[in-house]
Amino acid sequence: MEILLSNTARLENIDSAKNRSIIPVLFFLSAAVTSIAPLVTWLFLPLIAIALSLPVLRQPNGWRQLTEPNAGLIAFLLVALYVFLSTTWAADPGAAFAKAAEFLMVVVITFTANRGVVRLDEHKSRRAALACAAGIFLGVLFLTFEVLTHFAATRLAMNAIPLLKRSARHVSLSQGEVIWIKPSQLKHNAAILTFGLWPGLLALRIIASGTRRAILMGLFFLAVATCAVISDHRSSLVAVCVSLLVFFLASNWRKPVIRALAVLYCLAFVLVLPVNFLVYDADLQLAKWLPSSFRARVIIWEYTTERVLEHPWLGIGAASTPALREPVELAEKPQGYVYPRNTGQHAHDMFLQTWYELGALGAILIALAGALVISRISLLPIETQPFAAAFFAVFMSIAAFSWGMWQTWLMFAVGLSFVYLRTATSAAQPQEAMPQSAYDDLDFSKTAQYAGRAT
Repeated sequence: MEILLSNTARLENIDSAKNRSIIPVLFFLSAAVTSIAPLVTWLFLPLIAIALSLPVLRQPNGWRQLTEPNAGLIAFLLVALYVFLSTTWAADPGAAFAKAAEFLMVVVITFTANRGVVRLDEHKSRRAALACAAGIFLGVLFLTFEVLTHFAATRLAMNAIPLLKRSARHVSLSQGEVIWIKPSQLKHNAAILTFGLWPGLLALRIIASGTRRAILMGLFFLAVATCAVISDHRSSLVAVCVSLLVFFLASNWRKPVIRALAVLYCLAFVLVLPVNFLVYDADLQLAKWLPSSFRARVIIWEYTTERVLEHPWLGIGAASTPALREPVELAEKPQGYVYPRNTGQHAHDMFLQTWYELGALGAILIALAGALVISRISLLPIETQPFAAAFFAVFMSIAAFSWGMWQTWLMFAVGLSFVYLRTATSAAQPQEAMPQSAYDDLDFSKTAQYAGRAT
C-alpha cells in the first residue's frame, strides 16, 4: 500500500511538473508563432484551452467548473444561435454554416480557456503571462527584421516551400523564385502584435516596480508601436494611439471611461450607417490627400450601406457578401474613384458588416453582448482596469477599419488575446487577495464583491 501511495504521489509530481512547463511554453509559442505566422491562430487557441482544462478536469466535478454558464457566455451563445439561424437565408448556406460553426467554436474554447486560467495558481499564471510577453517581443523582433531585410526570412521560406507562395498580386517572381513581397503582407503580423500589446504590458507590470517597471513597459509599448508604423498598417497604428488615450483616461477616471467605452461600442452600430453617407457626401473618396486604401473604403462603406437598406431587419445572411458581390469589372467606377462602386469581399468594418449580413437584430445582439463584457471591466481589480479598457479599444479600432468579421485567423486571434488578457489579469492580482470565484465569469460578473472592498 505504501509503495502504491508513493508511486501515485510520484506520478502526481510528474504531472504537476509537466503542467508547470507545458502551459508557459504554449503561451510563449502561441504569442511568438502567431506573431510570425498569423494564419495559425486556429491551432493555438484549442491547444491552450486543452492545456488549461486538463488540470481542472482532474479535480472533483471539474467539468462543471469548466461548463457552468454565465451571462457573458449566454449572450455570445445567443449571437451564435442567430448566426446559425441566418444561414437559412444566406446566399451560400454551406459557407455561412462553416463560419457560424467557427464562431461558436471560438466562443466555447475561449470561455473554457478562461475558466482554466483563473484556476491556475499564482506561480503558473505569472509564468504564463511573462511567457506570452516574451513571445510577443520575439514577434516584434521578427517583424522588424523582415522590414529591414525586405522579407528575407519569408522569401526564404516561400522559395523552400512552394505551398507558401502567394498570388502574383502579393509577390514578384523571377525564374520561379520570390524576389519581392508586397509590404502590406505584414499587416496581419502587426495586428497580432497590437492585440497583444496591453496583455503584454500588464504582464510586465508584475516583474518590476518603480522606474524599472516604467522603463520596461515603455520600451515594450514603443516596440509594438514601431511595428505598427514600419508595417504601414494604419488600422493598427490607429488602435495603438486610441488605446493609449483610453489607457490614460481610464487610469484617472476608471468607471466613467469604461461606461463611455460600452456606450461608444453600442453607438458604433447606430451611427455607422449615417456616418458612411456623410463621409461619402463629403467626397472624401476623391480626396487625394488621404491614403488610397481609405478612399477605397469610403466607396465600399457607402455602397454597402445602400445595400443594408434593402434588407435592414435580418440582413442577407452570415458570410454572404462574397457570394452576392457584383463582378468588379461590371461595377460602376466614376472618374477619380480608386475603386469601383462595389461591396468588396467584405465591408472592412465589423459594425457595417454586421448590419449588412445579420441586420438590425444581429446588430442588437452583438452590441449588447460586447457592451456586457466591456461594462464588467469596472469590476476587475483596480490596477488592471485601464489595461482591459485599452485592450477593448484596440479591438474596436481594428474591427472598425480592417478585415472581414468571419476571417478564421481573426476570430481565433481575438479569442487568444482575450485569454492573454485574462492570464495577465490573474498574474497581476494574486488569487489570495481575490477569491477564485470572482474570476469565474467570462463577463466578470462575479467580481463585484472584491471591487466593492477594493474601492
